[in-house]
Amino acid sequence: MRHGVAVCIAIVALSGVGQGHAQSVPYVPLTDVLPPLYQDAPAEDRAARCGADGLRCVQFVEAQLAEWERFFGCDHRAVFPTVYRLLTREARRQLETDPGFFDDPAGFGFEALAFYELYEQMITDHLAGRAIPPAWETAMAAAQEGDWLGLHDMLLAINAHVQRDMPFALAVVGLQLPDGSSRKADHDRFNRTLNTAYTPIVNEIQRRYDPFLQDLLGEGLLVDNLAAQQLVALWREGVWRNAERLVRHAGSGLAPLTADSIEWQAELTAEVLATGAIPGRRALRRAHCERVLAEDRAAGGGGAATDGAATSAGSGALAPWWALAAVLGLWGRRRRLRV
Repeated sequence: MRHGVAVCIAIVALSGVGQGHAQSVPYVPLTDVLPPLYQDAPAEDRAARCGADGLRCVQFVEAQLAEWERFFGCDHRAVFPTVYRLLTREARRQLETDPGFFDDPAGFGFEALAFYELYEQMITDHLAGRAIPPAWETAMAAAQEGDWLGLHDMLLAINAHVQRDMPFALAVVGLQLPDGSSRKADHDRFNRTLNTAYTPIVNEIQRRYDPFLQDLLGEGLLVDNLAAQQLVALWREGVWRNAERLVRHAGSGLAPLTADSIEWQAELTAEVLATGAIPGRRALRRAHCERVLAEDRAAGGGGAATDGAATSAGSGALAPWWALAAVLGLWGRRRRLRV
């Protein structure tokens, strides 16, 4: 029990929760100075698909995530769609307020689509009872049973989607921009968006899904959020290097081993994170979430705000039978994003 609580505290501390809310910190671009080591062919211009500003695709992803969030409600599998939606919202605001932030905003929007498609395929397969990647299996199992913290749900899913999924998405999108320069500068710039989104994400998980974080705040557990921001930046640096390996070894005998090594890394990280359950936590979290969700709905919130997100990206509006199709495993086949 002592070991479990210690891991629990470490996860909360690593996430930088303190004094009632996560605290913002300046962005420190440590990984930005690391150069790309491998290049592939220049990528296709994605403006026709996502718009020159990339917003069409990012808005589409944001709207889809809001639907998943509403679909899961207070099921602990809703934690990650909330995290993902808030991060995507911040990316959309970045594109809206600073169109020149990314060298290739259309390519960034297309990468957002490719990345989201891997989550959509996983959650569709999961709901249909089909096999999913091991890191995701650990994350979904923790969300469905056991007495885990909300930050367990958050970190396990982030690990699976970032460390497992993102290298494959990057390899598909390509490591170069249409002009032949490296995409890594845009990849690193997104760490700034992550840093901005970090505080509202952690505060919302605390507010909506897990008041236990508030219970720990009097224990002096505040750890500088800079450590958490740099952890994510280091994960994303590893993502870039794994994408380089995937592209370099594509079509060779090393390709299966490269893919397997990415799966193993994410799975091992998930096994380390899936430690520190607290007995009785699930029922308390569920009751808290249902109360907060009811209050949000009474206030006119509805459970998941998209803040202006669109519901389509050139492929039709969201069908009213969406939730049923997802459960039946039809969603992924109907709305497959051609990446």
